[in-house]
Amino acid sequence: MRVIIAGAGEVGRGVAAALRQERRSVALIDPNPTAINESQSLDCLLVTGSALSRDSLLRAGISDAEIIVLATNNDETNLLGCAFAKRVFSEQVGDRAALGLTTIAKIKDPAILDYSRGAGPLESWSRADHIVCASDEIVQQLAAGLLAPSIDEILPLGDTSWIAVAEVMPGSPLIGSKTGYVGEIFVGIPSIYALRVEGEKGRLTTGSEIIQEGQILVFVSRSTDQFPQITRAVGRKDDEFPSNAQVAIFGASQFGSKLANHYLSEGLNVVVIEPDLDAANELVGSPVGNSKRLDVIHGDPQDEELLRELGIDHYDIAVAALDDDNMNIAISMRAKDKGVPRTGLLLKDRALVEAVHRIGLTRPVSRRLVTVTSILKSIHMNVPGTYQVIPPIPAIISISGEVNSEHSFAGKSVKDTEKRLGARVVMVERLDETGSTTVLNPHTIDSIEVGDRIYLFLARDDLKKVEKALEN
Repeated sequence: MRVIIAGAGEVGRGVAAALRQERRSVALIDPNPTAINESQSLDCLLVTGSALSRDSLLRAGISDAEIIVLATNNDETNLLGCAFAKRVFSEQVGDRAALGLTTIAKIKDPAILDYSRGAGPLESWSRADHIVCASDEIVQQLAAGLLAPSIDEILPLGDTSWIAVAEVMPGSPLIGSKTGYVGEIFVGIPSIYALRVEGEKGRLTTGSEIIQEGQILVFVSRSTDQFPQITRAVGRKDDEFPSNAQVAIFGASQFGSKLANHYLSEGLNVVVIEPDLDAANELVGSPVGNSKRLDVIHGDPQDEELLRELGIDHYDIAVAALDDDNMNIAISMRAKDKGVPRTGLLLKDRALVEAVHRIGLTRPVSRRLVTVTSILKSIHMNVPGTYQVIPPIPAIISISGEVNSEHSFAGKSVKDTEKRLGARVVMVERLDETGSTTVLNPHTIDSIEVGDRIYLFLARDDLKKVEKALEN
């Protein structure tokens, strides 16, 4: 079955590339010939046209489509496109309710989702089966990364756990030990489930690999409290995160406002510097602006005198959240030069994210990459749960699924479950007697039980096979 993607921008192309790696049939629609030309290398059906054109949808193969993703740069077009696509699909296949077509709409502005001030819930009227607005995930990922800047990549796994990716540095106490025995060196350290050596795309670990300098290791941490153990284990060190950290955020954008709200909810003092007076006033007049621990300053984030008056060198965290990628890079680098120990920035251009990662002085998060991952999660909702790519280890992905009585591995050991699925079980969530969810280390349980949610690492090439096993 085919997946149609309307919008051949960086998000649309990112989703298309991931689906082609899964060997799915993909069609891309975009009215911009330049965007279509930039998509030539993806081996997709390319259609120059509009998401709101019946002719374009027919040329893209709407009658054979299983999923359509509306990923244009216009929220209203994406919502309207869901209803239109279902109408055209129903005309072609005679399915009046269009139950055979799943529609996914990408939304940039989270205000649209608000029930009272926006148009939510959007699914109730737009005919969109899934709404993807990744702003909360973007903020969560950046805030987590700033807790441990020496860890190369920190990604969410479930509600409270994390994937931590770190390079083994010279002098690491792990060098020479086996991946399955790191707990004998650091008691309580998270387990290693995947690694990558130079020249490879990565692989799952068996526990027998010898850890060497320069390897990229993938840990699964059940708490942010375990981040310091990981940094020490790979031969790095971060200063302890202060309980009364001072936070500077450059930009009162939707992301800057959400970051401010996040740190205020942690009990920290926050200052937001915004060059646009209207945007600064909007933040002051919002619910976030009511906090006594928030200061909003209208000014140029690159003004040296303003930064000196602010005392930026005494801040613990500085984040650049403006809409200009180049300005965000300049601001975060300047804050780092002035002695701010934890600096981060949000970027749209994924190529710039990779460049900043290589420099290694500040924590970048790609807004578009997080959005791509959120869309892929919706596409893979035939197995409801998480879906997470691991950018430094492109050959490995993570998914989760709930165990039912029909699964062949229900009641089996973790080792047997891994053998049956061809994947590593990296975490288990289980309800206790009170109905609360407990996060369990797979090494500590005797068997996988019905009702458990298991989190898996698997080779990207095995995704279809593992999903099929979880569907049964």
